[in-house]
Amino acid sequence: RSGKMRKLSATGYVELVLADMKAKSLLHVVTEADTGSGAIIARNRYNSVFPDRVTFFDVDDVNRSFTTDRTEFIGRNGTMADPDAMRRTKLSGKLGSAFDPCIAMQVSFDLYDDQEKEIVFRLGSANNSHEAMNLVQKFKGNIAAAESLTEVNMYWKNAINSVQIETPDKSLDILTNGWLTYQTLACRIWARSGYYQSGGAFGFRDQLQDVISLLHVNPKD
Repeated sequence: RSGKMRKLSATGYVELVLADMKAKSLLHVVTEADTGSGAIIARNRYNSVFPDRVTFFDVDDVNRSFTTDRTEFIGRNGTMADPDAMRRTKLSGKLGSAFDPCIAMQVSFDLYDDQEKEIVFRLGSANNSHEAMNLVQKFKGNIAAAESLTEVNMYWKNAINSVQIETPDKSLDILTNGWLTYQTLACRIWARSGYYQSGGAFGFRDQLQDVISLLHVNPKD
């Protein structure tokens, strides 16, 4: 609205664990750049359960820089509220292993008066490198991202709206009408994880406790 051109940047940042606990995997995560797509991929070969699994992070814009060193991104004695990377014109491009791992991508661009720009970051995981690169290619572009987001919104709208309550306590309504259903399905059923038990639970009693809350959400499944 000032009538002036602005120099801006958008930054995507994820910390890498690739195991059940960060302290155990810190020195085992290895990052590299895929030569074909430019996506940054990460592996933990020392993960005894998923040694071949690949995590990737990508953005379409070619005017990007990156680093996979969390210390570089945050800075010495820095915090996530004020990371050192926000004061730089570009990131170093550091890849490899034996440091506090993350993936950070920064896109710099000029924005003119009344101009709009949409930047989409993609984070994903796959069983191996081949599947990971297929996912990178499948979801390239803003159109693919928008279509995927619409599908996700419709799925959760149908799942969450199946059971609704209305009480004098609005906070209870918010908790029950969506949040607890989402947490149970996404964390306990799919991810086998939760706030208090990152390893998941497979016991008969635990499974009953998890799924009974979903009985009226989707009775067929």
